[in-house]
Amino acid sequence: MMLDGDQINEFETAKNYQEAFLSTKREWDKGKRDLSICLNLGFLSWYLSVESGNTFVTQGLNENDYEMIELTLNEVTEEGIHNFSTETQFLLIFGYMITLFPHHFGDYEHWESIGRNMLSKAYELEPSDPIIEMVFLADSMRSEGYKHACLRAKEHIKDRFKNEGLMDKYFKDVFDR
Repeated sequence: MMLDGDQINEFETAKNYQEAFLSTKREWDKGKRDLSICLNLGFLSWYLSVESGNTFVTQGLNENDYEMIELTLNEVTEEGIHNFSTETQFLLIFGYMITLFPHHFGDYEHWESIGRNMLSKAYELEPSDPIIEMVFLADSMRSEGYKHACLRAKEHIKDRFKNEGLMDKYFKDVFDR
């Protein structure tokens, strides 16, 4: 049985992140490795890893699960970099996740640099995309360019992140500045 985005969204809406992760991972392991699965599985792995101390999010997960989550995050990140390094949505999402918590990917400075490069590449590929511009300019939050990009991005956030799943809800929240 193929799993579709609606089923994963249902697990996430019910806050059953363990089942959302395991279901998405099963699709990945079967060889379904398109951009959507890569983004969703990468995000879920990252989110569960980052929220490991939050029992509201991580209910039902144990040490073995965390090991699998970390291995999955590494695998999906490496494969994503290999296959989707010209996809701005991949560069934006993974670049953001990596620069926010580089230590979840490995060596802090190494991965922080990779994350920044991903955001920079996304901006090079799509300089007129206000969401990418806003995230790229976030280091200079006091600049007029950043403030202007935030205002312009507001109009596009709901269109870009329109699904009901955890990833889209998360980015709707954090990118609405």
